[in-house]
Amino acid sequence: MTCDLRTERLFPVVFPDGTADRVGLRELLVRSHLIMDLSMTMPPAFAGMLRVLYLVAARVTGLDTATGGDWQARRNVVMRRGKFVEKDVDRYLNAHQHGWDLLDRQRPWWQDPRLVEQAELKSTNFLDVRRPEDNKPIWWQHTYHGHAPDLSFGDALELLLIHHYYGSGGTGGTRTVGDVRSQHMSAGPLRSTITFYPLGDTLFETLVAGIPSPSSGADLTGDDHAPWETAELHDPLEMPPEPTWPARLLVGQSRHAVLLEANPAGEAISGGRLTWGWKKRRDVPLRDPYTIQDRDKTGDWKARAASADRALWREVDALLADRATHKRPGVLTSALSLPDDVLDRLRVRAVGFDQDMKATNFAWNTSVTPPIMRFIHEFDPARAAGAEALMVAVEGVGEVMIKELQKAFRALGNGTPGTADRDASWAKSAQRWYWPQAEELYWRALAEADFAEPYRSFQRIALIAIREATKHVAHHPAVVREVTKAKSAITRFVAKKNPRPRREQPSGK
Repeated sequence: MTCDLRTERLFPVVFPDGTADRVGLRELLVRSHLIMDLSMTMPPAFAGMLRVLYLVAARVTGLDTATGGDWQARRNVVMRRGKFVEKDVDRYLNAHQHGWDLLDRQRPWWQDPRLVEQAELKSTNFLDVRRPEDNKPIWWQHTYHGHAPDLSFGDALELLLIHHYYGSGGTGGTRTVGDVRSQHMSAGPLRSTITFYPLGDTLFETLVAGIPSPSSGADLTGDDHAPWETAELHDPLEMPPEPTWPARLLVGQSRHAVLLEANPAGEAISGGRLTWGWKKRRDVPLRDPYTIQDRDKTGDWKARAASADRALWREVDALLADRATHKRPGVLTSALSLPDDVLDRLRVRAVGFDQDMKATNFAWNTSVTPPIMRFIHEFDPARAAGAEALMVAVEGVGEVMIKELQKAFRALGNGTPGTADRDASWAKSAQRWYWPQAEELYWRALAEADFAEPYRSFQRIALIAIREATKHVAHHPAVVREVTKAKSAITRFVAKKNPRPRREQPSGK
């Protein structure tokens, strides 16, 4: 039984006319200039697949051999050509022809065949992050220990990518290597992060624009290869290698080992093995070129965490400029040297996966910005600064609104500080109105470069949100009293942030 990624139609894509289809890896690359985008069903798999394709694109175009300013010039030549050269695609895919089969017994794609003897076979519930594991509480799908439906090869491929990039830490599947028997797994390199990727009008543009530059911080001198590009299997008891550019930076940071198991008919995945891939830890954090890096209280830089309660557009100001407290994704900096017409239409895709660092997944989300590359500090410093001022204002007004509504809610005996009752308060309802309206205003103000009085602009939205959240009880005098206090607090806050000049009093005779 085989499942050759080069030819099996496992990759979901969408075309400019809106039609969707599945294609093999070779067709995806050769026709990438005719494909609008990938259409993976699970956003974290989207992020993982892009990184695999970035590496393949670098190999196919020879951009993995250039350095410095020559790399930028050669990338622009590739971008101007407008498509991948078919013979170059075939050269790369055929050079590693024994590494692309998802079910190969000797070298299955990005899997460890030794797990047949080293780890226990688990059901598909253990592999599928959308399902509860065996008898754990239900999240998205109604499966349990006795009901673990097979996975399609397409879904299995997406889940394989998710485990490599967002895999859980802590206790996992037991693996025995020699005298070492352990269940401990290190968290995946992207676990609990929000990441950002340039998005062009075609998949070809997206892939070329998203290749990280040689200045991404990875080692340029070490032996650099992807798991499917080498005949050797790594020693799981040793230290993971340093990230080298581009392969180990993009596809060499996984800390998990996976082996899929096909059903007897070879038509689907019926189970698998999931466990640790490396026993030793490399404690030096990777500065991933697709993440916003935030400076913590100790002065160290860490990837910005994803949050299910925070809309992705609220990160836009951090994409446009480096500040003392954060650095934008390095891939956006390297994109500044792309041809002008590409920059004018380039958007940014965000992918967030809210998780803890052990085994709990909360929510994933994805969104796409309008074309914002021309708003970056190097091109428009005033607008980049304005984007930050708008974000500070929208979040400041939003925080005061939440605080005052919670205070008003508690003042009427409807909740106490520190309890779950406040989640059912007016603040929750107000936020559901405030943030979508604030986003619309934010994009409009950014497009029009209207940064004069940002707090006053968002004040109007906050006051309407309070009215919408409390109108069902607005006939009660006590409610009117507390809501009026909340509105007054917001008005005072805004007046302090955006003060109006005092009118001069006419002088007396």
